[in-house]
Amino acid sequence: MYSKILRNYLMPFYEMLNKKELLRHLNEYESHLQWNAEQLAAHQWQELSLLLSHAYNTTSFYRKAWQEVGVTDIRDIKNLTDFSTLPLITKLDIQQHYAEFVSSKYSNNIRKSTGGSTGQPFHFEYNLESNTRREAIMWRGYGWLGAGLGEKTLYLWGADIGEKTFLKAIKNDLYHAFYNRKMLNSFAMNKNNMMEYIDQIYRYKPSAIVSYVNPLYELANFIIEHKIAVYQPKTILTGAEPLYPHQRETIQQAFNCQVNDTFGCREFMLMSAECRKNNNLHINSDHLVIETVNEQGQSVKGLSGDLAITDLYNYGMPLIRYLNGDRATLIETACSCGNPLPIMKSVDGRKLDIIKTPSGKIIPGELFPHLFKEFTCIQRFQVKQTTLDSLDILIIENTPLDILSREKITSEINKYTQGELAINFSIVNEIALTVSGKHRVTICEV
Repeated sequence: MYSKILRNYLMPFYEMLNKKELLRHLNEYESHLQWNAEQLAAHQWQELSLLLSHAYNTTSFYRKAWQEVGVTDIRDIKNLTDFSTLPLITKLDIQQHYAEFVSSKYSNNIRKSTGGSTGQPFHFEYNLESNTRREAIMWRGYGWLGAGLGEKTLYLWGADIGEKTFLKAIKNDLYHAFYNRKMLNSFAMNKNNMMEYIDQIYRYKPSAIVSYVNPLYELANFIIEHKIAVYQPKTILTGAEPLYPHQRETIQQAFNCQVNDTFGCREFMLMSAECRKNNNLHINSDHLVIETVNEQGQSVKGLSGDLAITDLYNYGMPLIRYLNGDRATLIETACSCGNPLPIMKSVDGRKLDIIKTPSGKIIPGELFPHLFKEFTCIQRFQVKQTTLDSLDILIIENTPLDILSREKITSEINKYTQGELAINFSIVNEIALTVSGKHRVTICEV
């Protein structure tokens, strides 16, 4: 009921006061779900053509970079095949040429930063309409998963940095109440206060829970271990971290409801969200152009590749064929759920999550969660590679990691590395989170 009141009465009044057009964009994006694949592709190309013209004419970086590869008239880029010949851009490009990426037509951009996987701050910006469109895309994806605009939702999420004043705390509470949501700080949760979090979930009785993967997974293990009766929401959405099959299974068992994953990053917000029928990640292709490329920068389909992302509506600081550091596999098969948006078959981790060997072998980070879940003596782990010929495994124990377990782990890893890496175990009391409060299971620094 509140969802209808918010969308039909409160939001229109709020947007009239704030001169915002979230509902218009949300209605537009939701109408696209009635389109077919050809209509989506035509819309994407139309919007991409406008963006390319804008970037060429109002940013010095793209004009110069594209001219260097022979594009002297942006109208020569006639289709996505032509588009795939334009240069890829990286975080380093933006850091070194920041001002050249900002459009001369936009001076009042929203400026954002992300600590990223490496902890090195990365700065970027986008215009006001782009921000509103990002919100609309998020609400559309959350909406088809049962956590849409106005649905009673509990967020187990990261907290804002810094101390809140009393007035700011009141303002935040009113803001979240307006959207019918409750925020719980995932950073502050530990084994000593998990019952408080469970009690808050029970008292709030949310229709949906939205959470980082690992805090919710730890809470689910606590619920199962202590046989606690917890409030059952209608749906759970996860994001911000990879969701592995064993984690999905545990969370579903603890809360007795379906768990669906979402995928995004700070530079673009929501890039894809699962459907409830098939657990397929549907790409927001009417808002983004998402490609996968191999090590030579060539576009690939059906194979794991580096993501190259283009935001169709960030006119303030266009990000075109931007490598964000993630890897994924894209396929062209349609989904039987009826959602016409294309499918991201799998999210294959951060590029930095891939372990390497001296002979050139590449070991995907997904190996390690599947391996370590078989060892109940391990509470948490992190695999870290700082040299090309070794691997450090940090372990927080439930019970002592015996010699036999160490030998089994080493033997399993050696199947993929042929013994090229020296395996070093370290028993620790704590494993540091990233600056954004996430748990990295693998880190490669070579």
